[in-house]
Amino acid sequence: MTSRWMAFVALSLVAIAWAGGPADAEWALDAYGGAAWTQSADVRVTGRDKTGSAVDAMIFDLETNTGVTAGLRAGYWIDPLPFVGLGLDFFYFSVPIPAQTASATGTLTSEIRGKPITINGAGQADITSVTLPALGFSPDLRLRWPLITSKEYPQGILQPYLTAGPAWVLTLTSDNVDVKLGGKIGAGLSVTLVRWVALFAEYRYTFLPGFTFSHDHVAYKADINTHAAIFGISLRF
Repeated sequence: MTSRWMAFVALSLVAIAWAGGPADAEWALDAYGGAAWTQSADVRVTGRDKTGSAVDAMIFDLETNTGVTAGLRAGYWIDPLPFVGLGLDFFYFSVPIPAQTASATGTLTSEIRGKPITINGAGQADITSVTLPALGFSPDLRLRWPLITSKEYPQGILQPYLTAGPAWVLTLTSDNVDVKLGGKIGAGLSVTLVRWVALFAEYRYTFLPGFTFSHDHVAYKADINTHAAIFGISLRF
C-alpha cells in the first residue's frame, strides 16, 4: 500500500511539473528497445506447496539468461535550464531463467508460471526453464551536456546525458497485481539527425530489492538487479 501511495505522489508531481512547464520548453518522446541482463540471485521461498506442506526454503545463486527490454519515455527539457529535464519512463524487461540445478535448503513441490520446480530436501533444486516478465514506470530527473552547438542546433548535435529516479515494477502476488519499489539510473548519448529527430544509446541499471513473485500460494523473493543496453529514437517538439 505504501508503494502505491508513493507511486501516486510521484506521478502527481510529474504531472504538476509538466503542467507548469514553460510553453517554449523542449518536449521529447522516446521509443527504445534492447537487451537486459539480470544478475544471479539467492531466492527465498515461503508459503504452502502443492501438497499443502509449509515451505521455508532457499535457492542459492539462481542463474538467468539474457532477456529483452523495451519502453516509451516522455519528458521535457526546462527552458531556463536547458541542461535539466524531467521524464516519465514506461518500460518492460524479461528475466529468462534457464533449466538448471541449483543448491538449496528446505523442500518444495510447486511450479512457476506452469513450469515445475522442486527442492528435494537433499540440498538440490531442479528448475525448469521459465521467463518472468516485469512491467514498470519511473519518473526521471535528467541532466545533459550540449556539444557541437550552433545557431541551428542550440542544444547541440551531441548530448551526453544522465538519468535517475525511483522505479515501480508490477508483480503478481496471490493472483493480485502489486507494485514493488526500486530505482533506476542510466547514462547515454543522443545524436541529433535533424532538428526534431535524434537517435540515442543508453546503459541503465534497475534495482528492485525484495522483489516478490507469487504463484499457487508460494512466494519467491529475491533482489532483482538488471543491467540493460538500449537503443532508440527521440522526437523533439
